[in-house]
Amino acid sequence: MKTLKDKVVLSTHDSFHLVEIKDIIYCQSENVYTTFFLISGDIIRVSVPIKTVEQLMKGKNFTRPHQSFLINLEHIKCINKLSEGELILTNNVHIPYSSRKKGNLLQLLDKFTRIQSHPQHIQIYKNTSS
Repeated sequence: MKTLKDKVVLSTHDSFHLVEIKDIIYCQSENVYTTFFLISGDIIRVSVPIKTVEQLMKGKNFTRPHQSFLINLEHIKCINKLSEGELILTNNVHIPYSSRKKGNLLQLLDKFTRIQSHPQHIQIYKNTSS
């Protein structure tokens, strides 16, 4: 059953938006504003700094991989280890993560079940049907 703790009120200049926390994909900082990107495609901008949003979302599966972004861990689809460092979210948006935050991000991955290949276990099969 959903509770009030599962929602957040985003107050804009003309409305109060009641949003389920699980529906927030990520937040982006724009100076003293924070923009919320939701799974519905809605975008809500509030006049609150991202640092304040980060503090309010503490303990709710959010992390700050970069100074400009706060992301919902439930919406990470892929972490690209080979590039400059980026996360690909469920809406296919690419979010950078800073090298300083990489360790913290990898530590958060321990919350998930991990299936990992080890180099000594990888076999390469050649197609011999030609």
